[in-house]
Amino acid sequence: MFNSYLWLKQIDLIMPEKWSLSRRKFIGIAGTTVAGLMFPPNVFAKIDAKPIIRFGMISDIHYADREPAGNRFYRQSLSKVKDAVDEMNRQKVDFMIELGDFKDQDVVPNEANTLKYLADIEAVFRKFNGPTYHVLGNHDTDGISKQQFLERVENTGIPNTESYYSFTQKGIHFVVLDGDFTKEGKAYDHGNFTWDNASIPAEEMDWLKADLKWNKLPVIVFIHQMLDESKDVKQAVENAVEVRQILEQAGNILCVIQGHVHEERYNLINGIHYYSVNAVVDGDGPENSACMIVDVYNNGSLKIEGFLRATDREIKN
Repeated sequence: MFNSYLWLKQIDLIMPEKWSLSRRKFIGIAGTTVAGLMFPPNVFAKIDAKPIIRFGMISDIHYADREPAGNRFYRQSLSKVKDAVDEMNRQKVDFMIELGDFKDQDVVPNEANTLKYLADIEAVFRKFNGPTYHVLGNHDTDGISKQQFLERVENTGIPNTESYYSFTQKGIHFVVLDGDFTKEGKAYDHGNFTWDNASIPAEEMDWLKADLKWNKLPVIVFIHQMLDESKDVKQAVENAVEVRQILEQAGNILCVIQGHVHEERYNLINGIHYYSVNAVVDGDGPENSACMIVDVYNNGSLKIEGFLRATDREIKN
């Protein structure tokens, strides 16, 4: 463990109504040997009302046993995820989900190595003492197929043939979407795609409509690529407008949570909150990881406790 640490919480930014933000920053870390991360106390501990469910969340891990490239420290993701899982176990969250780009590959792709990287990072992720779930990201089909990925990970209670699915826990319905299709509806497979050509195909759209129609519980949606086009339309799925219309018609969406862009973004469109999160892989050293715990309350509000580079956020519905 760190021999000592010092945290500072400060208000960085005031956001529009229904949205607040604060940031936790490292000031100093004494010692050079890290056996695991130390996390600060729950910043929402003073809230009287208990959440009806708590879950842990990480995104864009990009694990591969390769040298860094730019700001991506691929090899370090293994220990960063271990630290995050340890913290989620300590906090006893109800489940843990990763939002895509779970693994990466060599500069010169090698399928056997890619599968090993997937197995290695999944073995660490599975150390979580509870249900685990995965969202398919574009890099998850670099060098392998969706089925190869799905056969090697655990989406608790979900058949390993399902790349998009839903589950319910403690009165909240969770929907996991798969944006790994080209605009022509062709599934990503062994890198046969470009990062900016993503779509939700007709069959998945029909499934989403049906899933939301029978479900009357509050819903949280997970997807790797963006649905809100908050900054760069190329980061969003091609038919984001049509997907948003389905969510808006449902009338019970608490939030859409996304990865892909490696940074925190927020948008409010027609009453639905869209929140994108920081990447695990970005930044040198364990202090540059990011993970979150999401508390969901019976009034529909969400409180997100961010660790390391992730921020604390509150979403009010």
